[in-house]
Amino acid sequence: MRGRWMTGAAAAVVTLALAGGAMAQQQIAPYSTVSGRLETRDPVSSTGGRFDRYRLTARPGERVVLTMRSTDGAIDPYLQIGRSLPGGQFHELSYDDDGTGSLDSMLDFIAQEGGDYEVRATSFSSDDYGPYTIERADYAPSGGGGGYDPTINSLPIRVSGMIDSRDPVDGEGRYYEGYRFTLPQQRVVRIRLESDDMDPYVILGFVDAYGQYQNLFYDDDSGGSLNSEFYYQSVADDVFEVRATTYGIGGTGSYRLYVEDVSTTADGGLPSGVAVGGWITETDNPGYGPNFEYRAFYAQAGQRVRVLQRSSEVDSYLYVGRWIDGAFHEIARDDDSGGGETGLDSEINFIAPVTGLYYAKVSTLSAGETGLFSLQVDIY
Repeated sequence: MRGRWMTGAAAAVVTLALAGGAMAQQQIAPYSTVSGRLETRDPVSSTGGRFDRYRLTARPGERVVLTMRSTDGAIDPYLQIGRSLPGGQFHELSYDDDGTGSLDSMLDFIAQEGGDYEVRATSFSSDDYGPYTIERADYAPSGGGGGYDPTINSLPIRVSGMIDSRDPVDGEGRYYEGYRFTLPQQRVVRIRLESDDMDPYVILGFVDAYGQYQNLFYDDDSGGSLNSEFYYQSVADDVFEVRATTYGIGGTGSYRLYVEDVSTTADGGLPSGVAVGGWITETDNPGYGPNFEYRAFYAQAGQRVRVLQRSSEVDSYLYVGRWIDGAFHEIARDDDSGGGETGLDSEINFIAPVTGLYYAKVSTLSAGETGLFSLQVDIY
């Protein structure tokens, strides 16, 4: 992006501008590259730049990645994908400006419905003219549709989408789009949901044996502005489902979702200085005492380690130790040394005696307590 900020208003219905009447649209076939050139005679897009039209056919649930590059650096590429409505209007479903990390665009799109889509190759600036290429890559279809992807996605997930009234509705009455992925035990993911034209709200959970969605963690505004972001560490090998939705019931708009593995070692482990979210429930190691979960982190012998458990919903109780020969060997425990807004947070400071994986046993003071918590490990 150069020079100015483009809001999400382009996700609304945009009047279709035609130059010299309707013209045939070139097909962007799977795994192909097309070339074009932006010129003064081209119609004007919602960005203010000139644009060329292309047609793209996708199957329900198919993931399509389009990369637009400026051949000579004369334009700031900007990609849009959508559908033409009756009456000659263009409804944008997703867009990208600088998705490659430079000025070139990379639009990662999952087709919620099968059929033809319109791709618009344009520029961020109104006075850009010059040659470009668009490369298409395809990934396996989900076999689903309607705003829901039932297949298992590989990490990282980087998708753009549009939440609208055609999407499914969750138990709170919010429209959502869901993506599943597998996460092995003790691995850590960063989940971020961004939007320019709605208040994004991201939820992580799983579908149980009865087909019911179980919420594990959620976030509204921790990603800066109204964006959502949190870190989560798995306590078991499982299939998770992240849901992109809105804070308000009935909200709609375009979004960008990122899910990436940020574990510190091949065995998993919390990155130093990162707070991960969690939720102690009655199903966490149920028995006669307090419920608890384990979280792994890696430290080298001689390093100073601080482990902090925070919660405004439970009375935190924290243990730190190592698993040796199938048994948990405790190094330290703490109840209220972390202070916090309730004065009930837990904190443990120690020097790692050996190099390897350590475990924080995140628990509560009393049996029956349930609620959200965060855990942070600082290693010096």
